[in-house]
Amino acid sequence: MKKKAISPVIATLLLILIAVVASVLVYIWVTGYASSVTGAEATQLQEKIKIDAVSVNSSATTVYVRNIGEVKVTITDIYIVDSITSEIVNHTSFTNEQIDPGKVEALTVKTSLKSGHTYIAKVVTSNGVEATKTFVYKG
Repeated sequence: MKKKAISPVIATLLLILIAVVASVLVYIWVTGYASSVTGAEATQLQEKIKIDAVSVNSSATTVYVRNIGEVKVTITDIYIVDSITSEIVNHTSFTNEQIDPGKVEALTVKTSLKSGHTYIAKVVTSNGVEATKTFVYKG
């Protein structure tokens, strides 16, 4: 009894087809991954902020934020944190506070700080980029 097998030509064509399909799937996966990395992450990598100074009086704290990146940033939150206890003394949210590249913006928040204490001002952008600065309220 003779068994029938696939001819060598058909077998070769099937192997080529499998290799092409696998290559196309890998290409689709790689390009999808690359495009997702160049989306929001690329903007986040271009966003850079710095706190130049913090000015404090008895009822308010002004944080001077500089955009040192290449794109416009949107400030969403400012936190004032007690540096010893890590307690959030003040949290202020912003909805549309934008800073152009190279510009400085003075952001004022109402606070009630204790004289002689050390605090940390933390500024957060809409993409999660953060900047912090430690300061002492002398009162």
